[in-house]
Amino acid sequence: MYRLAIFFTCVFSPFCLQPSELHKNYSASYKLSAKNVEIGLIERTFSIEDNSNYRFLSTISTVGLGRLLSSLSRSQISTGKFTGGRFVPTDYSYQSANKKRSYELKLNQPDVGITKSGLKSPQKPVLLDQLSYQAQLQADLLNEVNSYEYLVQKRNKQKLYAFQHDKTELIITKLGQFMCKKMIRLTDSPGKSITIWVAEKLHYVPVKIELLAKGKKTVAILTKLSHAQ
Repeated sequence: MYRLAIFFTCVFSPFCLQPSELHKNYSASYKLSAKNVEIGLIERTFSIEDNSNYRFLSTISTVGLGRLLSSLSRSQISTGKFTGGRFVPTDYSYQSANKKRSYELKLNQPDVGITKSGLKSPQKPVLLDQLSYQAQLQADLLNEVNSYEYLVQKRNKQKLYAFQHDKTELIITKLGQFMCKKMIRLTDSPGKSITIWVAEKLHYVPVKIELLAKGKKTVAILTKLSHAQ
């Protein structure tokens, strides 16, 4: 449950698109449940300005039995640039109800200078945070990139996140039915898995997230979505 909260509030592209051509600004809400009991509300807002600055905010608030879990409530903010189909975060903050878990990051990026044709490829991968890698996955799906690997900074350590497209499934929500790509995060940890269902119709905004850890399943499902130009 805690790890799913991290996911929410937790490469390169062959195209060089303008922000408005790739990502649509959006606001979304998700119901967070365990054993079919609602325990939390996830709210996210994502925006890219004309100068290519982006801001990605994700918050979790507890409801019902979720209020017994003090570690669940949290907020995350990622800011930086989006250009050449790539997110380059500069600042990231993680604020938890448990103050000991709160921290901020200044991400020191490799040389990712901008050329006339767009963002040049650095010798090292761009360092992402626990929000921006999710936005990068969405961008790569929109750009039909076939490799989904991301170097993610988690407090004092870096970790490689890798996903694969498993199959296409129909997901039913209160907003309707959506054909979704099922993306599975590859991990060597037994008994642990993270699965994301993203809908092309919604510009690959996540429709459903499922975490399985130590025999316990936590699910987040989309309940509200609005796009803005």
